[in-house]
Amino acid sequence: MSSIVTHRRLLQVFLRLAILGLVLAAMAACAIEAPKSQGTLRIQCILPGEFAHYAAKGIPKGGASESAAKNSAALRLIGPQSGWQIASYRLTCTSHEGEIITKTLGRASGDITLKVGGWNILAEGLAADGSVIVENQTQIDVSAGRTINLPISLHLAKGKGSVQITFSTTQTPNASWKYSISLEFLGLPGDATAEGPPAYTAEFAATEQSFNAADLPSGYYRLTVQLKDNTQATLAGSVETILVLPGRISAGNCDIVLADPSIDISLSVPLLELSAKAAIGVDRFLNKNKKMLVPLAVAEENANLGIDWFANGEAVGGGLEAGNQILTGYRLHFGTIDAPGAFSFLKMDALLTDPDTKLAQVVTQKSTNVSPPLSAHAEWIQSMDYRAALTKALHDNGDPANQGTGVPSDAKWVTASTNGFIAIAGLDKSSAVHLFFSTAGQEATDSNGIPVVLPAESGWIRLWRDKVVIEKSERSPDRVSLSANGSLLAAGSSSSNWLRVYVLDTAGAIVAKKDIVSGKNGAPAFANIKALKFSPDAKKLFVLTNSPEKILVFNVENPTAGEPVLEAEFLFASCIENPPSSSLGMEDLALLSDGWIAACSSNIARIFLVHYSDNQFSSATTYASGANGESLGDPKSIVFDEQNTLMYLLGYSKKLHVFSKIDGYTGYQPVSTISLTNEFDKARSLALARIYPSSSFLVAGGGQSMGIIALDAAGQPIAQFSLASVDANYAGIASIMNITALGDTIVAAAGTSGLASVFNIF
Repeated sequence: MSSIVTHRRLLQVFLRLAILGLVLAAMAACAIEAPKSQGTLRIQCILPGEFAHYAAKGIPKGGASESAAKNSAALRLIGPQSGWQIASYRLTCTSHEGEIITKTLGRASGDITLKVGGWNILAEGLAADGSVIVENQTQIDVSAGRTINLPISLHLAKGKGSVQITFSTTQTPNASWKYSISLEFLGLPGDATAEGPPAYTAEFAATEQSFNAADLPSGYYRLTVQLKDNTQATLAGSVETILVLPGRISAGNCDIVLADPSIDISLSVPLLELSAKAAIGVDRFLNKNKKMLVPLAVAEENANLGIDWFANGEAVGGGLEAGNQILTGYRLHFGTIDAPGAFSFLKMDALLTDPDTKLAQVVTQKSTNVSPPLSAHAEWIQSMDYRAALTKALHDNGDPANQGTGVPSDAKWVTASTNGFIAIAGLDKSSAVHLFFSTAGQEATDSNGIPVVLPAESGWIRLWRDKVVIEKSERSPDRVSLSANGSLLAAGSSSSNWLRVYVLDTAGAIVAKKDIVSGKNGAPAFANIKALKFSPDAKKLFVLTNSPEKILVFNVENPTAGEPVLEAEFLFASCIENPPSSSLGMEDLALLSDGWIAACSSNIARIFLVHYSDNQFSSATTYASGANGESLGDPKSIVFDEQNTLMYLLGYSKKLHVFSKIDGYTGYQPVSTISLTNEFDKARSLALARIYPSSSFLVAGGGQSMGIIALDAAGQPIAQFSLASVDANYAGIASIMNITALGDTIVAAAGTSGLASVFNIF
């Protein structure tokens, strides 16, 4: 009996195990079969470019938010004020067999599981009320058991909205004036192929205070408003970017300033195609040493503009009051600032267009007059602060040696070319050579077609900086020279035995660079370079050295083909009967006309006139005094006036000697000597500046002052002025090393201040 029970129990256990096995097998079969019929899509919804900021946070009243303005994350924009920012995303998946599956995501990414096969995926960004803000759809094949990453770039939903713009003017417009309106479709965010309506234009009386437009296709629009008088002259205006959304009203305010002309401020601006990529920050001063606050504006190609505000190289905060006056391609803002002692501000925008988004970009300069002007005319002085130029350069952005250290150091030497390049040795702790571009000094025409020369306010653009490394050691260049056409740049050191020649293209980029080291690769022995000068045709480089004292002439006509070739050299000791045992102390070199070269020595108070032609030196002449036996007084600098064929020699002990060309054989002889005022006592560098069309000045800089000598039509000195530093030394005058001229603009390497200071001569 017990045996039968035992067998039955064993049979029951066996049957139960068999059933359990069948169940497990079935479950395993289901687990194996599932991946063969389903797959997963990992979807990422991508908002279009600059639209992402607004789609996430909305457009605050009045344009970009304060925090956005500080970090330049957003452009000023007129659009719906609230209630349209994206709250969720909806996925609608339709299979090729007609099956529809929907899923809502609380954020821009998420997973959805679908059957194997082809699907149409519609992604929509929804506002809180369920309305569609952005959308797009795509086709995808779902694979069994696989997870597919599917980014979907969304564009603004298509539909129609409306615009309501209110005009705010600082003065009541004249009843005879009119508003001229232009509304231009710029594109649909995220969809470059979208087409919009033709440009809308209208003109109506200035007594109207608003502008309305209905049934506009969604997208970006540019609104241009011009206030015109009864002669159709534009008095003021504004340019705004508007975002229109389906079924919504884009409302905003258009501020128009009719400025009180209590101060006459003349402005000029840099070339837009260059300033769209980078601009250098400056400090400006009104009526000599009245401090101005300006921004550093940077907009790299195909990127939104970022603006940082600087005062003396330090980032500062602060906003602008609204208000603008429209010019062709530019916008001027006038207003007042609520701060103790503040008087007024002037802000200038260069209106640019981003090539991708077509949205207006802005390069800005702002000046704040902290006390009333001394006269009705604003006199501008500006200083370039290297700490405000730490942005990427236009050329060689990926080169780590092309970034500034941000630690200001000596501005050692400066040179300029007629096409607007400015090279500076020093400025930061890396002791690099820096190249900038400015339109200052170039000829142009004003709005009346009258020829003018662009002044210093036309701005600087930073091209590149380059550490000079010779034979694996970093050197400190303190002598630089540019050829007249800007195709060649030479750099050397007054304390070492090398020089470098850069070959530049028309945009200032480095094409090639050649190093010449004393005694290496066939180079002659030399050291302690004092001056570098290119011939007018940029085919020869003349080098003045102090160890030994000589002139070297290198052929640089084709510098990319090999090392520059030494053509000739001249030893100054060869034309001195009893040369001193110590150094002659050579100071400067100038190329005159008809092959004549002038060089001066401070230790023996001599000027040497040497003739160079057919690759050889001849006809050396020396002078130990100027006109009427006046001592040369420790000569430091030489300038040549080609227009009047005059040579000017600056003596360190307040003497200016004028030499004139007598004939082609005897060269130049002294014709007059001028005693200078005490402000010229420490002057060590001389430059010739011309003010269009005929005025000219000699400017001498050094120590804590800058002297100005007015010249008559024949080039003879007629008056003297000076500009001295103040305690704060805002203008970078206290330690001038040398100066150069760019048209009527003077650029000074301001020594230990770490500044390159720019001055206009009025």
